[in-house]
Amino acid sequence: MIELIKIRERGPSPRGMRKVWNVSSKTSFLAAADFFDDRLRDRRFTTAHAQAAGYTKRKGEGLQRGTKAYRRSYAGQKESRYKHNRPLEKSGDTRERLRSGGRRTSTRDKARIAYSQARVFNFRHPKSMVRMADEFRRILPEENEQLAEVYDSRLDRELADAAFQPQ
Repeated sequence: MIELIKIRERGPSPRGMRKVWNVSSKTSFLAAADFFDDRLRDRRFTTAHAQAAGYTKRKGEGLQRGTKAYRRSYAGQKESRYKHNRPLEKSGDTRERLRSGGRRTSTRDKARIAYSQARVFNFRHPKSMVRMADEFRRILPEENEQLAEVYDSRLDRELADAAFQPQ
């Protein structure tokens, strides 16, 4: 979830500006959602992002490779069968389905992306500490800045293109 987007002042707001602002903001949030879907979605499946975002360690990730305990663990079995140890991914089916993108909607004050292809992230053993849906939603501060930058630059263009004439 995006924590805070700072909007700098652009001068006094004349009468009728609210409609122009709402349309421009909605378009800008949609552009930020498109940026996330195009560039930031696939990062969630990398080990670098998992470390930076503080994903919960899976069973066996702390064990020494090559030991019997490691081979029996989730991480060891995944590595021997699928030849990788990427988070949020086992066989790769969900990651492939997510390549088609999510359903993006926006309003004047937020944007949402619904990934119906990622329903499996909601499944969870009751005793497990791993919450894949929360890990997938986690946004790093650098990503937050990138999204805010996309929003701000698109908002500037939209307001400039509106050629607003006060009434």
